[in-house]
Amino acid sequence: MKEAIANAGVFNLVILFVIILLAFFIGSLSYSKAFKVKNKIIEEIEKDQGYTTGVNDSTEERIEDWMKNIGYRQNVGTVKNTANCESTVSGNGGNDGILINKTSDYQYCVYEFDTCTVNSDRAKCGKYYRVIAYMYFDVPVISQLLRLPVSGETMIFNEIDS
Repeated sequence: MKEAIANAGVFNLVILFVIILLAFFIGSLSYSKAFKVKNKIIEEIEKDQGYTTGVNDSTEERIEDWMKNIGYRQNVGTVKNTANCESTVSGNGGNDGILINKTSDYQYCVYEFDTCTVNSDRAKCGKYYRVIAYMYFDVPVISQLLRLPVSGETMIFNEIDS
């Protein structure tokens, strides 16, 4: 009888180990997809030196076509919203970034920041973008509770010496 109880305990440990291993695997896949999405959005913004909307071959159009092909999570419902993005966020240096992708089919946020830095007697002004993509898990209870952001920033565009 002792051996049966010991074997059940070992079997439970093996099952727990497999569950933890699967959780790490699923988490790494989700992080990898969010990281890939963030990098692709930054790449497209840097290629255009800005985030363009509403025109043929715009940055937004190319990003959303690419997201449709990789199967990134879409916003649900008939109303387009941007993954519950805040309208403004604070950036480096205390300036606020403004949400610029207000109507998107996918769950990502793009913020535009205007920046000026003063070096000696000169000021350099330009703009940069912060991109936030989200890790998500398609598990019934967890998917509503757990949404982790992955963010990154572009380089500064249109620097003008003044």
